Amino acid sequence: MNRKLSLVLIMALGLTLTACAGNKKGQGTIGGGATTTTASNGTGISGDRNPYGLNLGYTVEELAQYGITGNPLDYKVMYFQYNSTSIDKRSEIIATAHARNLAQKGGARVSLEGHADERGTRDYNLALGERRGQAVAQLMSAVGAGNSTVQTISYGEERPANTAHNEAAWQQNRRVEIAY
Repeated sequence: MNRKLSLVLIMALGLTLTACAGNKKGQGTIGGGATTTTASNGTGISGDRNPYGLNLGYTVEELAQYGITGNPLDYKVMYFQYNSTSIDKRSEIIATAHARNLAQKGGARVSLEGHADERGTRDYNLALGERRGQAVAQLMSAVGAGNSTVQTISYGEERPANTAHNEAAWQQNRRVEIAY
């Protein structure tokens, strides 16, 4: 319900901005006459392919389709499927945003904390948490964050986000957290 409401509000804001827009400074046309709008402060105007100054290649509306409302840097947790180190599109966008932010800051350090759910042995879960952290680190390195600025640590099943013993809890526990 909240996602739908957020999406409706974002679309309404976009339509309002489009309706009120004239040929103001900071606007131009591309291709078939579509108008692009850029903000000097990089704060995701509707249709802007560079919201928040991170060069992600997504508009605010496209980010919302992946469940990212607002600045992707506000998201610091990436979730994984059972027994997997594959990074989904939403997590890829979040990791890319943080990597680009690190590249812009130069010298900033980040720790990637890998976690697993309670199923599996302690040693297996520690290794799985490490592989998840390494997968995110490799992605971040590939899109601009230097290897020296990113470190990984695995907590395995030792620090659950949710202590219940069901699929919903396990899903929350299969994660990598970004810590600055």
